[in-house]
Amino acid sequence: MLDTSPGDCILEAGTGNAGLSMYLARAVGPNGKVHSVERSSSTSEHAQLVVEQFRRGVLMPSIVFHVGVLGEVINKVAVSIDKSLATVLNAEKPLAEDPEQTWKEQGNIIAPLFDGIVLDMPTPWTQLPQIFGFLKTDRFVVCYLPSISQVMDLVRASRQWPLLVEDVVEVDWRSWDIKVAIVRNPDPLAASDEAMVCRPTHTPIGHTAFLVKLRKCGAQ
Repeated sequence: MLDTSPGDCILEAGTGNAGLSMYLARAVGPNGKVHSVERSSSTSEHAQLVVEQFRRGVLMPSIVFHVGVLGEVINKVAVSIDKSLATVLNAEKPLAEDPEQTWKEQGNIIAPLFDGIVLDMPTPWTQLPQIFGFLKTDRFVVCYLPSISQVMDLVRASRQWPLLVEDVVEVDWRSWDIKVAIVRNPDPLAASDEAMVCRPTHTPIGHTAFLVKLRKCGAQ
């Protein structure tokens, strides 16, 4: 959904166990970067250990770990990417909380650094005012949300900013039976009396979460 390419720079919030971080790192390749922000220092440390132990740390050079609340550390993340931004961004102070003030007064001085943003958090609309200015125009923010009420809150909030809701997808879980069975009345010309059974199980389909895809448009 991010349309990621080798060499891209991706911002991820909600490192968790680094599973998605490593997937993104493989997508951007050795010339790209994944900046992963996690508010819990212990979770971030565990994620780094997981990446270090995966194939002898082959993906470590492509992932940069940051600790803190996304909206409060985004300036530091930006300066770590482009040192020249230190002259226009105060890395010790978060951007204005009011989304209209953020866009009108500070939006023009924020350099678009990221080719995509992934937010795995319960209230992404509280962080979007501080970060969407760092996303390149015509690129995507993808939010992972467990409930439809969160999706509705995000869609309502996104109308305040130049973000177009492009897609909402439900991710479900459906188990299948794949096994070898003995044919009761085999064809005498068949080479074997065995056959593969491939069908969904009779258990209900399980819901996991929703993915909301937002595209950044030009300011109106």
